[in-house]
Amino acid sequence: MNILNAVYGDSTGGRWGATLKTARLLAEEGHSVTLLIDPVDLPNVPADFVGPGLDVVTLRNSGHYDLIASWKASRLLRARRIDAVIAHSGRAIHMLKRAAPPTVPVIAFNHSHNIKRTLKADAFFCITPYMQQIVEAATGGAKPSFVISNAVSIPPEEALADPTGGVFSIGAIGRMVPNKGFRHLLDALALLAADGVAFRAQIAGDGEERAALQKRADELGLADRVGFLGWLDPADKPAFFNSLDVMCFTSEWETQGIVILESFAWNKALIGTAIDGPSSCYADGETALVVPPADPPALAAALRRLHDDRALRQRLARNGRQAAIKHYSNEVVAQLLDRCVCQLVSDACAGRLR
Repeated sequence: MNILNAVYGDSTGGRWGATLKTARLLAEEGHSVTLLIDPVDLPNVPADFVGPGLDVVTLRNSGHYDLIASWKASRLLRARRIDAVIAHSGRAIHMLKRAAPPTVPVIAFNHSHNIKRTLKADAFFCITPYMQQIVEAATGGAKPSFVISNAVSIPPEEALADPTGGVFSIGAIGRMVPNKGFRHLLDALALLAADGVAFRAQIAGDGEERAALQKRADELGLADRVGFLGWLDPADKPAFFNSLDVMCFTSEWETQGIVILESFAWNKALIGTAIDGPSSCYADGETALVVPPADPPALAAALRRLHDDRALRQRLARNGRQAAIKHYSNEVVAQLLDRCVCQLVSDACAGRLR
């Protein structure tokens, strides 16, 4: 099957990574996938992306109402004999919905709870059950929707290791922006230090709040306990995860959070916040300890509990890894993508969509 996988907008964040992974997973299932992007985003395509079943095409698109871009896209669809379109942004959906014939379904892959600009699509892939609820409420259930999570690579057992430093090690990863809750993590760590707990924390990522967070760590007397690592290269992630006892997901709002799935895959105990979307990935006391968002005392208590109970850490980590293998692995998500795309193409050809 020939699939067009398109995105317009930010080519550095989680949506961009998910777009690239969608293309790769479908290619591994035997499809021919064309990545359609704006020319300005071409330098952000990895050097090893193009290969068997994978190609890249650029097309300038000035906005949601760019009729010339839609005309050019329609020619591309015919030339490449595209059977299905997966669009990861509102601008891509508007352009390709005008371009595609009725027999070619335009599928919105929703990575945000702000779905207004995606509602023209014929069908929807939603990364969490909560997102599916939002879509179905907006469409009245009139269009098909499927829950298809972000996918994660599962490292082999021999790649896993326990931390060797002897000091309780805490980790977090994310863009340093207000909703990620890193300031609450620092406040929780200060409470932990005041309680006499020995620990070392590492926060990976970057963003507009990094300088303020580093200043806050200094003010709390945590400069010698908390390291700010910047963004990690993929090659550095194994060492990072293997150095940790616990991972913290502290967002106040989020769509899913790939760090949750990575923590599971790397066999790490997780503390997560009780927020719509991500909390569908974990269960309190089974695959994570769940705390309210923006609640440093509750987060500190959960950290202290995991510090004191190694058996609980091991149980949460083991259960999380099994959840990653069963629900979020590349192989599982690729097969689900394949089934859903094939079903939608069949429905479109039979006139059951639109």
